[in-house]
Amino acid sequence: MKKIITAVLAIIMALTITVSVSAAQFVESITNKGAPQLIVIDQLNGKDVVGFITNPDGEKVATEFLDCFIITSVADAKTDDKIPADAKDILLKVYGELLEGDKLSEVCPELNDIVKEKWDKDKDADDLVIKDLFDISGECTDIKDHLNGENILELTFKVGVDADTFITAMVYVDGKWVPVVDCINNGDGTVTVQFDKICPVAFLVPGTTTNSSTVSPATSDVSGVILWGSVMFVSLAAAVAIVIFRRKVNG
Repeated sequence: MKKIITAVLAIIMALTITVSVSAAQFVESITNKGAPQLIVIDQLNGKDVVGFITNPDGEKVATEFLDCFIITSVADAKTDDKIPADAKDILLKVYGELLEGDKLSEVCPELNDIVKEKWDKDKDADDLVIKDLFDISGECTDIKDHLNGENILELTFKVGVDADTFITAMVYVDGKWVPVVDCINNGDGTVTVQFDKICPVAFLVPGTTTNSSTVSPATSDVSGVILWGSVMFVSLAAAVAIVIFRRKVNG
């Protein structure tokens, strides 16, 4: 009987570790939430302006309009027919990789310095979780022409974070995650982000609170399935152990 109990406890520990690792990256259910909303900052010729592209001298080289962008969340990627096929494939690919549970300090080492400088010198990237994961695709020619690696695109998103919440972002460029040029919490539930590329984007916040609520490090659909599957498996194993024990006692 002791051997059986030991085996069941080992299974419980193993499954607990599995769930923790697979769920260590995300806040809320990434597969159930939409992408952050782009904020309109002006009107020009009857069109909604959402940002500007500037050159290294800070001069505006292009005005960007809302209808030039396709913003797609992981939740919408599989069904949205607007996102380009290659962008969809990359977004789902990076989601799967992040879900596997690699440490954020390893996924994007540069985040460690950003965390220590802008949030807490005693923290690092592993103290963050991914609040939003989405793709930005540009439909207008001027975006592709002007966003050449030297110029900067500035956009503002509605993300629903408190004024005092630390938030940063990373983008997936050329097969790896790198920090955005800058990410500023505006104190009104929006953040302004500067990009030198548009591609998959992840917003990151401290892993304990967001929008005045305490949250678990993750509750993605996949991790939920793993969790409940684990509970069922452990319950079955415990029931089998009890039956065997009773047979031995009664035998």
